[in-house]
Amino acid sequence: MYQYLLTGTVLLICSVTDLKSRKVYKAVAGAYILLAFLGRVAGNNIAPGELAAGLLPGAFCFLISWISRQSLGYGDSALVTGCGLSIGLWPCMTTLFTAFFLSGLWAVGLLVLRRAGREKELPFVPFLLIGAVICGCGYTG
Repeated sequence: MYQYLLTGTVLLICSVTDLKSRKVYKAVAGAYILLAFLGRVAGNNIAPGELAAGLLPGAFCFLISWISRQSLGYGDSALVTGCGLSIGLWPCMTTLFTAFFLSGLWAVGLLVLRRAGREKELPFVPFLLIGAVICGCGYTG
């Protein structure tokens, strides 16, 4: 439960800063990754392979960030890395796919309503927060 609270708190803080300034602060993302790692290791309920698997969504997002020249920012990718470490591979994947889906729906809505063009940048962290909340609602551990 601690990991879901940590994830929700960090994503809420980062959502506010992402909405206001379009930034994810490296210090916050780095502290999140460290706390997520320490929390999982201290809990003694995770195998090293499972911990490493939690890094895969973040690595995928960093690859997208690099290929797209930060259309998905490195700060967003760092938060996904922390999410994978914190809640594990499959809950993180559910969170990430939900965030991609919802941000896509939002973007299509903006285009249809002519509120934005194709070059409009959207903050991604709020969608990540919504995905984490949806994923956390199914928490059974």
